[in-house]
Amino acid sequence: MDSSIENEQFADSPDWATKATATVVKHIGSVRDKTTGPALAASRSVVYIFAIGLIVLMLLVVAFIALTRATVSATSYLSFVDPGETWLAYSILGVLFIFVGMFFWRKKEA
Repeated sequence: MDSSIENEQFADSPDWATKATATVVKHIGSVRDKTTGPALAASRSVVYIFAIGLIVLMLLVVAFIALTRATVSATSYLSFVDPGETWLAYSILGVLFIFVGMFFWRKKEA
């Protein structure tokens, strides 16, 4: 069909404005999905990873505090440690962390 005839039919159609609007919205939506869609997904991922990282960090701090308190409580039952003294618990945890560090240091060099 001739394009001038199509344009006349399109212009004479009663809802040509609706069709034109739908076409424009479809193309703008397509461009928006191709440009801002990936950017939104990436920024959302960064925010979620950051939030999860903060939560994990707080849980590690709380777990370390709980481990220290439990060790202090367990060592207070020994006869040569007065209740409330923390020197033995800190020494035990220090030696434990030294051995864990040595283990990972040896794995690093392999």
